[in-house]
Amino acid sequence: MAAMDRREFFRRAGGGASLAALSTSALSFQNVNFAAGRTQLILLGQGDLPAAVALARRVEEAFHGAGLRTAVLLPGRSELRRIDSLDALLDHPPGTPLLGIMDDAAAVIFQAVAGSRGAHSLASAHHRSSSSATRHCCSAAGYPQPITWNGAGDDQAQHVGQFYLAALGERTAPPASIRPAAAITAAEGALASFLIRL
Repeated sequence: MAAMDRREFFRRAGGGASLAALSTSALSFQNVNFAAGRTQLILLGQGDLPAAVALARRVEEAFHGAGLRTAVLLPGRSELRRIDSLDALLDHPPGTPLLGIMDDAAAVIFQAVAGSRGAHSLASAHHRSSSSATRHCCSAAGYPQPITWNGAGDDQAQHVGQFYLAALGERTAPPASIRPAAAITAAEGALASFLIRL
């Protein structure tokens, strides 16, 4: 199956309209009581994408370091596109935070289904990789501007974890520009991540 251009996917699927279902009324960068011993965070990585699994594992380490309890789920692409599977993945108590890391199309579908069930968007990010570096762009309505940077290595995943900890109210957000975010010309890998409250 040929890779679909992201803009074409959004045009065909009405991506903007489907993402509008996610409420921004609960956007954070404030303490929302997710610390250790309270609510368990669901960390959902696309299991058939090695980059998604690796980022999920590194973010999990950052969350454990901050004292958050996590449950890691690694469904495959087909599970992320079937409504019955999505219903099972979303079957958690109201208020449960869920961080998803997956390809763009799966992220749009997952967030649309979650939004139709009343989930609130807290934050989102896009991660674009080339052979030498990864460009990250993270945003949340409660933060004045997107946080963007590029680079290579585990430090990059640590910054992503720091961003999501800030969205949960557990840490201060990383600086708006950690390293200059030059455009990646030939993207070899693309991931989307998002934090929602069920």
